Amino acid sequence: TPEGNPHPPELRMSSGSAMSLGVNAANQPLVAPAGIFLLVLTFLPFVYTLPYYVNMILQASTIVFLGSHLSIPGKQTNQETGEEEDKPALELMSRKDVMQFPIYGSCVLFGMYVLFKFYKDLANLLLGLYFTGLGVLALAGLLSPFLSPFLRQSWMNKLRSHDLPLLGKIEYTIVDLISIFMCSGVGYVYYTTHHWCTNNLFGVSFSIRGIEMLSLGSFMNGAILLSGLFFYDIFWVFGTDVMVTVAKSFQAPIKLVFPRDWDAPKEQQFSMLGLGDIVIPGLFIALMLRMDVHRAQAAGKVISEGVKAYFYTNFIAYILGLVTTVVFMMWFKAAQPALLYLVPACLGAACLTALVRGEVTALFAWKEEEPEDKEGDKDNKDKVETKKTE
Repeated sequence: TPEGNPHPPELRMSSGSAMSLGVNAANQPLVAPAGIFLLVLTFLPFVYTLPYYVNMILQASTIVFLGSHLSIPGKQTNQETGEEEDKPALELMSRKDVMQFPIYGSCVLFGMYVLFKFYKDLANLLLGLYFTGLGVLALAGLLSPFLSPFLRQSWMNKLRSHDLPLLGKIEYTIVDLISIFMCSGVGYVYYTTHHWCTNNLFGVSFSIRGIEMLSLGSFMNGAILLSGLFFYDIFWVFGTDVMVTVAKSFQAPIKLVFPRDWDAPKEQQFSMLGLGDIVIPGLFIALMLRMDVHRAQAAGKVISEGVKAYFYTNFIAYILGLVTTVVFMMWFKAAQPALLYLVPACLGAACLTALVRGEVTALFAWKEEEPEDKEGDKDNKDKVETKKTE
């Protein structure tokens, strides 16, 4: 909602996925300008304060655009060897995952509400530290690919791995460690001051990385997840004070904040947009973009902006949904469940596009292939051959 949605995307820090940012930026001509535009929007309030609703719409839509394009499968350059290799596969959500998400989300949300009612300071201390650490890793994951071309020494880009208790296998390079060290300064400023700019740097990083690395798996999974969260958002915003209370109480980068009036009382200086209102529709829009790319490649077409019909109709619908959210928020002078407007906009745009193009059946049947487990396949093959030998 425009007052916050406490569900940050899952974070996975790896050197391989970090390198994909730089490669995709080179392959997609609009990605680099969009990234620069997002940086300008983030720091612009230090110089000039845009109307908060303009900044909100521009930042959220740019994040979705960036994350979607960075999620496109392709090749990446290994900075250690100089050779091209496949990007790491996306984390696919199953039908069970998307059906259970609103239920688990509700349990977590209400649990946090109760926690903040009785242990607000302690909860903010511990959870704030946890999310600050995640924010440092997410921001470092975006910074690392930009440092790699300047730090070309093979030992700095050599992939290392260690097994850590509780965390399991961690893969990294020296460039990753340098990025983490640099971003730790942002983490310190955020944790000690909760400055709005450092909050947004982490929030933007969470959102882009979440959209880039997760996949809904199929159109039907996306429709089920969006529909479930449609009712989830309406209930927790209109039916209770839980969502708004948690968003205002939780001092963690789970939302973007936009300066609106520096002369107003402190509690009225900012407006908020929850990361869930960016990441959830963003995952669906990214799925539509990958469908466009897959269909174009299968037809032997050159990948250009002209083949991204489903992506651009959904992207425009998302922007219109944000505009509608802001209009009603200003009209009623109260928090609005953004997914109330964003879900019909995105699903409606996809279905309408398919109807016009005569592709309704193909749209509903669309699903992404699960990544092949080459090591697992090899092990199974070895077992079969051993059994035959016996």
